[in-house]
Amino acid sequence: MRENRRVVAAALACALLPGISFADGESDERLQSCCGARVHGYRNFTRQVLASCSRWVDVRYRESISIVNAEKLNACIAGGLRDSRAQLEAAVHGVRKKAAREALRSYQLSFESALAGVEPTHDEAAAAYDQRQSSLRHLLAHAWTRFELEES
Repeated sequence: MRENRRVVAAALACALLPGISFADGESDERLQSCCGARVHGYRNFTRQVLASCSRWVDVRYRESISIVNAEKLNACIAGGLRDSRAQLEAAVHGVRKKAAREALRSYQLSFESALAGVEPTHDEAAAAYDQRQSSLRHLLAHAWTRFELEES
């Protein structure tokens, strides 16, 4: 059941990312004035990498946790770190305020922690893994909100 919820959540996230719209044009203008296309592309990339790497970890609710393919998981994490750093540098150039650039770099650090945290620790319980993932994703969302506040 837990795995089904993950699949549905990932499918919804992928389906909704490109087509986000707002009821009034003013809200849409505020969002676009906040951040450029490179910044939004960077954030979408980090979300997709987390979802992609998470698929190599099999969590059976209240039972066990295992790595589906350790080699692919490690390659996914390494590639995500490398590519996100390159996209970060491109995104930073589109940010006007120094505080916002620092907040975006802070988001990168939170992303790197979340990405490294995808790999379960030795003999970690499924509930503990889920709690850790929830905490890491919360910190990542908080870092992005800080960036948005600094940029506005």
